[in-house]
Amino acid sequence: MKSSRKLHFFITPVFLLFVLLNGCSSDSEEKMAAHYQKGIAYAEDGDYRSAVIEFRNAVQIDPMFADARYQLGVAYMQTQQPGNALNELERAASLDPENTDALIKVAEIYALVGNLKESREALDKIFKVDRDFSDAYALLAQIELTEGNQSAANEAIDHALALNPNENRYTLIYSRVLSEAGKLKEAEAALKQAVRDDPSARNLKLLIGFYTTWGNDDAEKVILPLLEKSPDASQLHLDMSSFFMRRGAPDKAESYILAAIDENPQSPELKIHLGNFYRRFHMTDRAEQAFRDAAEIADDPVDAKAFLADLYFSTYRYDQADELINSVLKKNTGHPHARLVKAKLLVRQQENSEALKILKKLTSDFPRLGEAYYQKGLAHLNMGEIRSSYTAANQALQYMPNHPDAKTLMAHHFMLQQNFDEAKKTALSALETMPGNLRAGIVYARSMLYLGETGDAVKLFENISTQVPDNIEVLFHKAEAYRAHDRSDDAIATLKEILTINSDFIPAMAAVTSTLIAQQEIDEAIAVVREQLRKTPQNPHYLIILAELINRWTGSPAEALELLEKARQAAPDIPRIYTMTADIQAQQGKTGEAIENYKIATRKNPNDLRGYMVLGSLFEQEGDKISAMDAYSKALKYQPDFAPAANNLAWMIAKSETPDLSEALRLALVAKNAHPDDPYISDTLGYVHYKRGSYQLAITQFNQAIQKRQDMPTFRHHLAKALFANGQMVEAKQELEKVLAAETDFPEYEEAKKLLSEIEKSI
Repeated sequence: MKSSRKLHFFITPVFLLFVLLNGCSSDSEEKMAAHYQKGIAYAEDGDYRSAVIEFRNAVQIDPMFADARYQLGVAYMQTQQPGNALNELERAASLDPENTDALIKVAEIYALVGNLKESREALDKIFKVDRDFSDAYALLAQIELTEGNQSAANEAIDHALALNPNENRYTLIYSRVLSEAGKLKEAEAALKQAVRDDPSARNLKLLIGFYTTWGNDDAEKVILPLLEKSPDASQLHLDMSSFFMRRGAPDKAESYILAAIDENPQSPELKIHLGNFYRRFHMTDRAEQAFRDAAEIADDPVDAKAFLADLYFSTYRYDQADELINSVLKKNTGHPHARLVKAKLLVRQQENSEALKILKKLTSDFPRLGEAYYQKGLAHLNMGEIRSSYTAANQALQYMPNHPDAKTLMAHHFMLQQNFDEAKKTALSALETMPGNLRAGIVYARSMLYLGETGDAVKLFENISTQVPDNIEVLFHKAEAYRAHDRSDDAIATLKEILTINSDFIPAMAAVTSTLIAQQEIDEAIAVVREQLRKTPQNPHYLIILAELINRWTGSPAEALELLEKARQAAPDIPRIYTMTADIQAQQGKTGEAIENYKIATRKNPNDLRGYMVLGSLFEQEGDKISAMDAYSKALKYQPDFAPAANNLAWMIAKSETPDLSEALRLALVAKNAHPDDPYISDTLGYVHYKRGSYQLAITQFNQAIQKRQDMPTFRHHLAKALFANGQMVEAKQELEKVLAAETDFPEYEEAKKLLSEIEKSI
């Protein structure tokens, strides 16, 4: 029977015999023996790094020295170098196949890193040498348990205990096997026996962990007498605190944290732990005092100050947070928590690029830091980078699945994806974790609104607004809910209330005017805007809203243009001013002036796809085909799959004198892929095929266009041309007769008559 759990170093009888027989044969052998003995001495003194050097010197002299390689492997284990340890232990075992101590350590290292197949192979080698090696059975039990082989795990640990019934570790493994089998009473009994045999902090921690996982109302009675005997009571008190937190007993949890501090009153870490406990339960004053106490007793107070700054941030004392965190970073630029708090401050200040520089480095250095991913999600969202924000939110939830703010961010993304069921469910989960989470409450209520649960949404927004009565965002969403629930008067009243709180809140102005317009109260809508302009006469957005109302509903384009000119003088960089001005000018037939304003609008907003499309259309009206094609090309630069621009450009290329039909085909296919059922796109693609001489493909596309719009004579004319080119004279004649019989005037009417005459002569 063997257990051999010794990590201490020893000189084996084989080596002693080797020295006695060969010690005087050469200087190298003497040096080898000296290095080996020095290594043993260093190891016994706990100086494993020096031991590594001596054992390496020994194996350099004789690479086949199995015992030295074994001892070197053990020394590597003690210096946290598992890769090097594995290499040396495997070589030791290959040189001495009966060295089961080397093999069991090889098996353990493989199991530790998850290579269970290799671990089993090492165990098999042990069993070939010694069928009664108890440690091998104990490790085998853990492997079987990991792989879900319950009965095999039970059999293996039973075998280990039969060989060595007094080994405390085996009892712990046996308890785990019983727990996994659902035999909780037997598992508890085994653990308690292990603690009685060895009341070490490690075993007590395992017992507390068992109770934390499985629960036991009598746990405190069992553990408390043992806890008093433990030499490491402070950490175990924290474990008991966690146990009571899981059991929903924060008062008991607090008492154990305080007991830990009594055991070690000069520990700043325990004071920080207490501060975080109080912060969790919104006991801000107590948390602040705990962090201050930690800073006072710490040799280096940067940790405590970073937590204190984070507390300031969470309680809206941003200036204090910024001042304190800057002082921490001045002393320690790489402090992780301080960097995180600085990033949070930057995100709040909308300095998102600077925040992301910090956060990307943090998530690289600490890949499991969930809060950093959450802040990345906020920063990307602020910058309009929706996909990156969604990815970061997912990562945040991966590492902190119960974080209410991360859940709320994910719920917001579900809203953006119009997945309102998931948005509602995720927001509700966030509210269950933190009932007072305003942002989660808003997302939850908005999800109900979009799901058609308007009555419930109204009630929830009314409830929220009583909690935060002057919150403009809540009032605005409440107004939205009123509108959806056919309570327009309440919506208007709420929107006007917002404007009394903040007269420059543009969404409220836009919403109140659109609601009044829907009720046909045009004069009232105009009056509301004029009233607000008396308060803020230079508000360009209100001038734009009023100009739109005047132009659309009063038939006064001249006044609308005057208002837009005032808006331009107040804020010359708003693209909407120029597009509205251009639209009115185009309606008045002032195409040249409209073109100039659209040019300005697209320069100020290069992503304005509508602007490019209108600009292209206006250039076409003016007969400037080159400029029109350039406008459509610019639209495609910013959105390569933008179907309207691709379709128009493909058509113009195909109709040009020297067409690049390959490019025209590419563009037409881009448009077709985006909108496969659009008849105009089918007609364009058909025309490109026709110009390329692919008449059958052209016929297919023209037929698709006609199926969608049978009233379009141009489509039938194009089909007739393709049929004629394909030699299908009768079918072409039939299509032309349908076109011309309708007596509809269309641009190609004379061309159709001419083609029909040509066909009639040839038949």
